[in-house]
Amino acid sequence: MPLILHLMQRFNRGVGRVTCCGLLVMIGVASCKQPEAPEYYGFQNLQIGAATGSQTTVSTIVKLYNPNPYNLELRRAEVDVSINGRHAGHSLLDSTIRIPRKDTFYVPISMQVDLQAIMSNALQTLLSREATVSLDGRVKIRKGMLTFNRSFHYDGKQDLNALLQQGF
Repeated sequence: MPLILHLMQRFNRGVGRVTCCGLLVMIGVASCKQPEAPEYYGFQNLQIGAATGSQTTVSTIVKLYNPNPYNLELRRAEVDVSINGRHAGHSLLDSTIRIPRKDTFYVPISMQVDLQAIMSNALQTLLSREATVSLDGRVKIRKGMLTFNRSFHYDGKQDLNALLQQGF
């Protein structure tokens, strides 16, 4: 009996259907792998608004890199910002940003900042000319038809000389 007829008979008996379904399930599970977290590359265009009481508005553009080999969509981002271990503010981004594969992308952030939290250790920060910036939050990312919620954390030193050269 020719090989093709033998394979067709096995497929008709159900063996081929089970194999095909199993293969499709394995491909589906492999494609559901959660995307890698973006890499933080810093921020630029820092702007500080007029103070109102103990609050002021700070806005900046955060530069990130997508290490994934596929495009993503950022659907929502929520982040708490701490400077030198003190909570400085909270930001919520509730708009869609397209993220290109294996490329940098920019996310605008605007938040109300508590001036008392920043001023409480301002002298130490100015003398050391750097600040420790901590970001803690959650993002909602879409990959094709799948949506993922991911937590993230970043700690890093920010050179104040570079910020002061930008001008506010």
